[in-house]
Amino acid sequence: MKIAVAISGGVDSAVSALLLKEAGHDVLLCHFLMSDAGSLGAEDAKRVAEHLKLPFFLLDLRSEFESCVVKPFIDEYLFARTPNPCVNCNPNFKFKNLIAFADRESCDKVATGHYAVVKDGRLFQAKNIKKDQSYFLSRLFPEQIRRIVFPLGEYVKEEVRRIAGEKGIPVAAKHDSQEICFIPGDDYEAFLREREPGSFVPGDIVDTEGNVVGEHVGLPSYTIGQRKKIGAHLVRKYVVRIDKENNSVVIGGNEDLEQKIVTLSDTRWLVKPESETFEAEAKIRSVSTPKKCLVRVLPEGQTELEFALPERAAAAGQAGVIYRSGEVLGAGIITI
Repeated sequence: MKIAVAISGGVDSAVSALLLKEAGHDVLLCHFLMSDAGSLGAEDAKRVAEHLKLPFFLLDLRSEFESCVVKPFIDEYLFARTPNPCVNCNPNFKFKNLIAFADRESCDKVATGHYAVVKDGRLFQAKNIKKDQSYFLSRLFPEQIRRIVFPLGEYVKEEVRRIAGEKGIPVAAKHDSQEICFIPGDDYEAFLREREPGSFVPGDIVDTEGNVVGEHVGLPSYTIGQRKKIGAHLVRKYVVRIDKENNSVVIGGNEDLEQKIVTLSDTRWLVKPESETFEAEAKIRSVSTPKKCLVRVLPEGQTELEFALPERAAAAGQAGVIYRSGEVLGAGIITI
């Protein structure tokens, strides 16, 4: 089988390419140049290709990445939401372009170093739940998933590092990046201040009863559940709402962050709902685990999740992902 592998310059995609080559597949490596800061990743990707003796293609997609991923990320913050750029990038940029490249090169499948599993065209969590990335892949289109292979779905990170070291892969010891790829140092506030300085307009910090208790430094500096930059208080307080209309940040106690019902918009189903109401599990942030809930399918792409126990700090703009027995059923964008 001929497979196009997206090679990032990190150890996961490198080992994915190695495993596919050793399984006898005809493997091509493709690296996307997405920002001016991405030259180091391109150099590492090329070193991996040379080590594995595989064809290497470098595609300059900086302009498309800016319009497709970076600008929507900025716009979401300007609308007082908290976006997840990877959830948007995977279907609309990364796998879109990877599959287009695969088609040009007459490849049957595409692959990446993500930790997830595809079986019979359906998406599941990885064996290594701590590294599972199905949340970030949950908005992929069904036709994209049918083209994908995830070689690391049954591996844990320690195995991947060991394989890379044994095979002498040049990036075997390279640290994993936990950062947003286009934001230097993961300092999203500095990035936003540079790109949209006019959006940082100070305003009131108010409590849940409307009393002014301080001043904020600009709405893009805040997200739901945040404790920093809200001043000192006699009891622990958190950001519970961002009020763009009044340019204010609302703070409250932990109980004000809890809710049993979370609403999603633009829900994309990978498995057609069995009925308008059904039981499943869902999670509303990447680092949490799926929790039991009742799913209600509403008109116009909306979905309501009613959790058995209150969930904490649901943030508009993040993804809400619906699972059953480890399979991703669908995902929408949280609107609260």
